[in-house]
Amino acid sequence: MTILFDGRVLTHSIFTGVEHYTESIYHQLRTQLNLSLQSPPTRNKYLAHLWSHLVLPFAKGELLFCPANLAPYFVPKHKKLVITLHDVAFLRYPQSFTPLFWRYYQWLIPHVLMRADRIITISQSSKAEICHYYPQIQEKISVIGLGVEPHFRPLPTPQKHKQILFVGSLNTRKNFTAVLEAFKRLNRPEYQLIMVGNFSANFALDPTTQALLDEARANPAITFRSNLSTEQLVACYQHATLLLFPSLYEGFGLPPLEAMACGTPVITSHCSSMPEVCGEAATYIDPHDIDDIVAKLTELLDDEAGYSARVAKGIAHAKHFTWEQSATAHLECFRGVLSCE
Repeated sequence: MTILFDGRVLTHSIFTGVEHYTESIYHQLRTQLNLSLQSPPTRNKYLAHLWSHLVLPFAKGELLFCPANLAPYFVPKHKKLVITLHDVAFLRYPQSFTPLFWRYYQWLIPHVLMRADRIITISQSSKAEICHYYPQIQEKISVIGLGVEPHFRPLPTPQKHKQILFVGSLNTRKNFTAVLEAFKRLNRPEYQLIMVGNFSANFALDPTTQALLDEARANPAITFRSNLSTEQLVACYQHATLLLFPSLYEGFGLPPLEAMACGTPVITSHCSSMPEVCGEAATYIDPHDIDDIVAKLTELLDDEAGYSARVAKGIAHAKHFTWEQSATAHLECFRGVLSCE
């Protein structure tokens, strides 16, 4: 069998969670399947989407796998379609999208979900959200978790700096403002706040948020780092005292697991997919309560006796998430779809 793999997002210059998932699952599956990678001949995002509708569905193959939320509007009847819908952020947080792409998602996603033979999503939390908005397709959904790349690992001899780390974007659902507010209230001058992410995307920020961001950029205790290599990101995790990840909404949320794998304790939100993904290995906060965030930061920073135990618990937990396991589940999903003629 030939599996057509939609590699549209692999042509993007900036990688977020969806692109990293697409890249990781492709490299795993290509060793086990007759995989045909299909990518647009352009980096222009508008032309790339046009290619996905006019060219991609007509490539030779028995099954088309679209790993990045979208699929062609028309797929021939004889061809099976599997799509990964990571979350429904476009419905929950429409302000995170440009008006054009929000309308595009609103128009396209319901249609491709009905056409798909199988829909993969990445957590039970995401499945519940998808079923809330599209109850008619719940029987077609398979939950397959993500993995942590092996290069996310602790140093043989820990070299922790007095750093609080945030990994995300300037997207309101990432709740980066809570990170900045909590750090300001924490009043620990010996600590640095490291904000890591791809900050080139233009998200609409209200005047209050923009003022807070401008103040943070002028603060010598806060460093913004973007477009890091994998090696640089791993080093950030390895050297940080802790990861603060108070996101309001995640389909899965890899940064907490990556931090744990690198030997760094995690403070994260008690909502969305985070408890499902992080289990008992993280410290949980109310992401809307700055006082709670500051209290949990203080507790963890002062817990010298229990710090090593938290590190060990996180490392052990992260080992349960591998791309090999994820790829095996994808493969079983494809075979199940192809066997249903």
